[in-house]
Amino acid sequence: MAKKFYLLSLGCSKNTVDSERVARLLEEKYQPTTDPREADLLLVNTCGFIEPAKEESIETILELAQLKKKDAKLIAFGCFVKRYMEELKKELHEVDIFLPTEPYKEICQIFDLKRCNPAKRELLTPKSYAYLKISEGCNRTCAFCAIPKIRGKFRSKPVEELVEEANFLIETYGVKELVIVSQDTSYYGKDIYGKFALPQLLDELQKLSIEWIRLHYLYPAKEVYEIIDYLEKGAQKVLPYLDMPIQHISEKVLKAMRRGHSREFLEKLLNYAREKLGENSILRTTVIVGFPMEEKEDFEKLLKFVEEVKFDYLGVFKYYHEEGTPAYERFEDRVPEEVKEERKHLLETVQSYISEERLSRFLETEQKVLIDGYDEDFGTVPVGRSWFQAPEVDGQVYIELPVEERNIKLREGDLVKVFLTQQEGVDFKGNFLKKV
Repeated sequence: MAKKFYLLSLGCSKNTVDSERVARLLEEKYQPTTDPREADLLLVNTCGFIEPAKEESIETILELAQLKKKDAKLIAFGCFVKRYMEELKKELHEVDIFLPTEPYKEICQIFDLKRCNPAKRELLTPKSYAYLKISEGCNRTCAFCAIPKIRGKFRSKPVEELVEEANFLIETYGVKELVIVSQDTSYYGKDIYGKFALPQLLDELQKLSIEWIRLHYLYPAKEVYEIIDYLEKGAQKVLPYLDMPIQHISEKVLKAMRRGHSREFLEKLLNYAREKLGENSILRTTVIVGFPMEEKEDFEKLLKFVEEVKFDYLGVFKYYHEEGTPAYERFEDRVPEEVKEERKHLLETVQSYISEERLSRFLETEQKVLIDGYDEDFGTVPVGRSWFQAPEVDGQVYIELPVEERNIKLREGDLVKVFLTQQEGVDFKGNFLKKV
């Protein structure tokens, strides 16, 4: 009987890609299982970005250690392990093997795998979409971030390799949407081509049989102007969806965060995006509250800015005082936890009204919806996303099939026309019209 492996991927979408590569490699000798108790090999791809992620990584490892059967091996890899490898080896005896990030060579050596090609992946997402990680590491020196220490310097993947990988995902799984991810999408190509090369990559990806290409994690830099112009000129398959984390707006906090730009730069860039792309575009961002330099008036500036700009989507993170970061060396973590929590809650509450109001422009319109699966409660209602909804972080569309069409079976990756009839926050309900 074939041996089995169980793999759990924690953290961000970039981690998901790493896990998908590991899963594909292991399938040479193991079968995947969703039950850790029957696995001969249990793997956890850990996240070590902020304190809650580190706690989740440890808790997950300990839970799996209790579930694993006799003689099964437990492997932990990823950011958390790489960051604290020596300490974990001393403390976490439940783990049989510790591996770093991107542990493809190690996996191939340990299990004597012959087909060691990490370009191929076993999708952990619905087959409707896949993440395309275009680089590793980061060259920025943001004060709150440990990623450069964990993942190293920025390293772009060559255009031809990415096109080959994208083609594999499309041909193997029927993927309809590619979600471009990296630590700093605005930097792509500079290290290997000597210039910003994202437009060239997008040109090549658009030649593939893909429906949508979505951009995530655009660092606010002058290169974003180039992307806005690219979108405006009719990038047919690249969605007018800009995910650009601003983190703050107070000059004092931006400077302490070492973001390398001013409030004025951000305002001009956001105005340019709205002016060029209009209402038929989406602006998503993330912000951090409770940074050591953030006084009450700094937070109020941020709140006012959010109310004025009206982002379509906004994620709020509390600052965590992470060892090994510039902020940890330079500042005391002086904003009380309850104040951080209060600011986060207030900002999220304000944004929830803004998002609902902004997205109401899509109500009672006909939209293409990409099917991701069925509802979690009963598994009977088809669920998907329209172009203005990114996977995992935005809302969804719940699809009502007409009585006479109830025998229609919609599958992951189907593209359908839907008339949006109801809105609840960032989610919509809609009537099925036809398959595209």
